[in-house]
Amino acid sequence: MIYTFSDYSGPIDERCDVCVIGSGAGGAVAAMELAESGLSVIVLEEGGLFTPKSWTGKPTQALIDMYRDGGSTGALGTPFISTTLGKCVGGTTTVNSATCFRTPEVVLQRWQMELGLRDLTMERLAPVFERVERIINVTELSWDVLGNSAKIIKRGADRLGLACRPLKHNVKDCRGCGTCQFGCVENAKQSMDVTYIPRAIACGARLFANCRADRLVIEKGAVRGVVGSVVDPHSGERVFDVTIASRAVVAACGALITPALLKRSGLRNRNIGRHLQIHPASRVVALMNETVEGWKGVSQGVYVHNYETEGIILEGIFIHPSLMLAALPGVGPEHKELAARYANLAAFGVMVHDSTVGRVRRGISRNGFLATYFITRADAEKLKRGIAYAARVFFAAGAERVYAPVASMPVLSSADDVEKLLGLPVRPNQIETMAFHPLGTCRMAESPRLGAINEKGESFEVRDLYVADAGAVPTSLGVNPQVTIMALATIVAQGIARRFSGRPSS
Repeated sequence: MIYTFSDYSGPIDERCDVCVIGSGAGGAVAAMELAESGLSVIVLEEGGLFTPKSWTGKPTQALIDMYRDGGSTGALGTPFISTTLGKCVGGTTTVNSATCFRTPEVVLQRWQMELGLRDLTMERLAPVFERVERIINVTELSWDVLGNSAKIIKRGADRLGLACRPLKHNVKDCRGCGTCQFGCVENAKQSMDVTYIPRAIACGARLFANCRADRLVIEKGAVRGVVGSVVDPHSGERVFDVTIASRAVVAACGALITPALLKRSGLRNRNIGRHLQIHPASRVVALMNETVEGWKGVSQGVYVHNYETEGIILEGIFIHPSLMLAALPGVGPEHKELAARYANLAAFGVMVHDSTVGRVRRGISRNGFLATYFITRADAEKLKRGIAYAARVFFAAGAERVYAPVASMPVLSSADDVEKLLGLPVRPNQIETMAFHPLGTCRMAESPRLGAINEKGESFEVRDLYVADAGAVPTSLGVNPQVTIMALATIVAQGIARRFSGRPSS
């Protein structure tokens, strides 16, 4: 019941109870919950279907196959911030680091007070989190699987009196192959294509891959379906028309794509596309006087949470040399020497609980988007401090040198340099910044003055239109968002099921 480009010989014209647009953390969850309730469900996914048989674990082909625009998407600003998005069955869950956090209670309290989301309490969400975590098998891995980079961070954190803990991951029988972002060749990651989508299919849902949603069909103030295109995965060209008539639509294209789709479809709520937050992040690399082989083990193993009150979290990260070496300083023989010692490199990540707010607009192309995000000096300062804190941990663990993504101080030679970095004024465009968690662009709230959708996930403007993706998450979380997205999608889908299960099809 998963159709791909080779299965299409002409236009697609189908009917269902609910059309779900997107198969990632929001769309797959919604599809399963709806299908298990007995509703007929069609999922449209713009990307293709990929499996361990087609994965090599190498970045180049994975970026081309499974990332939007080859991994080149981002937010315009000072600086431009790379914000990569998955485009495949399973969405970004297929190419993320499998890191799982529940929504912090302090964030839920903010939603209750500022946005009137009084039902989103930890008491109500706890059983939803438990359901999600059970289905995707959230677990804590052993230190052997976490890898040597993680052990080095633990050693440094212990010497500094910091709390370093294993991250929780949605995996099963993980042996730490380290290819998380480029397709799990072990098939250990319990991403949507492995968990929720097969369960949805088993209950009768149908998934049409390589099918892009272009516009919503809206009649008399209610959504009545989706029109779109079958897209050639090689050329990107539109090949056939797609028409899905449905009683309801769940938009789950992600926080950058969904607002553009809603705007193209004529929605006018001022909050659509606003309130973009992205968790600005960066990486710190250390040259150790020991063999690390950081590519062995999960790519994101441990975290240090002592700086949460400052809006900073340190999280493990290690990536393929073809990506990481290109970003390290030095040219010619100097860079060659560093590449030759790649087995001695350890790496760690920094992520900021941002206060900066960006925006998503419709793009110039028919189906494009334009994200803008001008990181504030306050958030850039947080990022710089996080980089310094990670460097301090590495020196405590015995690092020879630390490579910092700061243009004015790219190499730190000792712990004394960390203190110099902390005192160094840094502009936002002097820090190499990336992001992986766009949120908030169709946020939930108690009224259309504050948000684009209500607490049930339904649009304030158009009946029977729901949003169940990262855009529905009201604000920055300060932690990896996939479990939050899945929990909100569960609540939205279960509400739709209660509403439509007893209503006859038109």
